[in-house]
Amino acid sequence: MNTSNSSEQPAFLASLKADEGLDPLMDHLKIYGAPSFDEQGAGIELRLEACHMNGGQSAHGGLIMMLLDVVMACSTSRDGRHCVTVELKCNFMKPGGKVGDLLRAKGIVRATTRSLAFCDGEIRNEEGELLATASGTFKYVRPLHPLDPQPVRA
Repeated sequence: MNTSNSSEQPAFLASLKADEGLDPLMDHLKIYGAPSFDEQGAGIELRLEACHMNGGQSAHGGLIMMLLDVVMACSTSRDGRHCVTVELKCNFMKPGGKVGDLLRAKGIVRATTRSLAFCDGEIRNEEGELLATASGTFKYVRPLHPLDPQPVRA
């Protein structure tokens, strides 16, 4: 198994502008810019806004899970390959925060095979308190051709 953790940012992420998201959902949720990379994996920061809240005025659990999914998937993309989520497990430790709070998501690749990546993730608040953890399995796939509506099998 390969456990390489280069801090090199993939080209498709490096081309993102500071005011655009990785995909339409992240644009919609106002999560902009490319993740950061270091020797361990990828990171995403998000300043919470009203659109990120649940009915109890805390960061929505779906938002927390999406951030963990994205940051772990980005951690797998160092060699330019794309992946899809096969399995995702999330544990919530504390409420996600209120409007104005900063969340920091971190993803780490623990191991890879030719076709799979095994990752861990966490989200902390500005004070460093652990809010949620996750583990996920990701399958490497060939990206879709822009004009092809059907996925290409890996």
